[in-house]
Amino acid sequence: MQGTRVWRRRAVWLCATLAVASVTVGCRDTGDGGGAAVTPGPVASSKTPDGDAGKGGGKESATPAPDASKTPGGEPAGALTCAQLRNAELQNAELRLPDAPEGTIAFTDGRWESGDGVVVELQPQCGVGDMTGDPAADAVAAVKVTTGGTGRFYTLVTWRNDAGTPVPAAAVPLGDRTPVESVEVSAEPARQATVVYLTRGDTDPAAVVTIRRTAVYRVAGPAMAELHHSDAPYTP
Repeated sequence: MQGTRVWRRRAVWLCATLAVASVTVGCRDTGDGGGAAVTPGPVASSKTPDGDAGKGGGKESATPAPDASKTPGGEPAGALTCAQLRNAELQNAELRLPDAPEGTIAFTDGRWESGDGVVVELQPQCGVGDMTGDPAADAVAAVKVTTGGTGRFYTLVTWRNDAGTPVPAAAVPLGDRTPVESVEVSAEPARQATVVYLTRGDTDPAAVVTIRRTAVYRVAGPAMAELHHSDAPYTP
């Protein structure tokens, strides 16, 4: 009986020793497939070695767009001229005139005509100066759209100076049968165009003009926003 107890004690001691050894081995696992208690390595940084996150790792810092105020050769672009507008593009995918038909419109000697009788004509009233905030002077002019009926729709258009080429940038309708008398781009305050045109009161017949309006505009995206205007009586 006493011998049996001794063997039992030895068996318990042996099992305890093996259990401790197993725990010790598990804590020393190097991650070679045993899967237990791997000591974590250093955390990988999301920054480049010099400490700048993502520097040079993406495509965000693309080559800057060419300066539209300079020619392809790097020389400063000259101011646009009103004469250039006579053969300039007027309407494209980025700019649509309110009263003109859809599609691309480009002047030929100041005129464009559709197959169904719509005529778009550049008017002589024109001003040159900065409207877009870069050193290359832009151009602003009036355009008349005749649709075949009694309507004569006038629009004020800004062409931006793209390395010396006039590109339509913004427009605002002035109304039906509202002939333009003058267009001027001011140097101060900058980026403002003043247009003087004839119009009428809300209750006046469309066939007459009774008001000479002086309105000031600036470019606001693809539109031209009126800043203010003043009216004076007009008698033909």
